[in-house]
Amino acid sequence: MNREFRNILGEDLANYLELMRAKLAFAEELYGIKMNYIPLITEGEIVILDKNDGKIKWLNNKRPLTLDEFKTLADKIRENLESGYVEMLLAMNMECVHGPGE
Repeated sequence: MNREFRNILGEDLANYLELMRAKLAFAEELYGIKMNYIPLITEGEIVILDKNDGKIKWLNNKRPLTLDEFKTLADKIRENLESGYVEMLLAMNMECVHGPGE
């Protein structure tokens, strides 16, 4: 995540997004599932964090958000992260995954 995005979102939440990327990588190794995106906003046009490059993008065309777009959406992203909504979406997907040996 570039420096401007980190400054707008705040260091704590930017670091939390990096942790979420690590969780996806861990799930991929442990369960053999592939999840490339973390949904950040699901109302209207979907905004995601790409696990592979760490950029925040529009889901429909995989184009990274511009700085102005990010500034407009930062409050909603912050709200979804702080409320646990993003973590809940990931947890909902994990229940469909069977553990090793199942």
